[in-house]
Amino acid sequence: REAIARVAREYNVILIEDDLYGDLTDDPTPLLAEYAPERTIVAGGLSKSVAAGVRGGWLACPPAYRHRIRVAHKMLTGGLPFLLAEVCSRLVLSGQASEMRNRSIVEINARIAIVRETLAGFDFKAVDNVPFVWLTLPDPWLSGTFKNACLEHGVLIDDEDEFKAGRSEQVFHGVRFGVSQPSRREDIAGGVGVIRRLLDEGRAGYDSFS
Repeated sequence: REAIARVAREYNVILIEDDLYGDLTDDPTPLLAEYAPERTIVAGGLSKSVAAGVRGGWLACPPAYRHRIRVAHKMLTGGLPFLLAEVCSRLVLSGQASEMRNRSIVEINARIAIVRETLAGFDFKAVDNVPFVWLTLPDPWLSGTFKNACLEHGVLIDDEDEFKAGRSEQVFHGVRFGVSQPSRREDIAGGVGVIRRLLDEGRAGYDSFS
């Protein structure tokens, strides 16, 4: 990050840092804004760390960009509705946002524990407090094929192409899925169970002659 900040200064590049999930983690890694505060815009909000329906967010930016960002936001969105802004403010100032965040973290970790138990033995990356899992697929699965196989069984996941900016020769054979959308832990267990079964069966669990 220090090197990125140095390159940004050298070539006069503005950095935009997405920290929407930052409040869920205890990661001590410094933000880019700590290395290059004069050219970094940090985005934060409540919808990821508190509640999905609380669609309020904010940008922290160098003073020189404040007016232009406010104008751009107004032209693009029409501005944040007053009632929503008031709800966000009251949640934060009353301490309720912190309480909701803590309850969210407890629920996320309970669901991640289900994933870790169900997918034990396979190569995946799950981080405490974060509601996403990256799964590296065993041979011969391709990420797009595995996504389609899961969808046929009612489980929606993302293949790796969703996270690429464009065509690339680099292939990771991985997929990503979230655990926060279903309303019940039982739904998480069922969905991850489908993923586990497909991994155990291999392509034979998806191939057909129709």
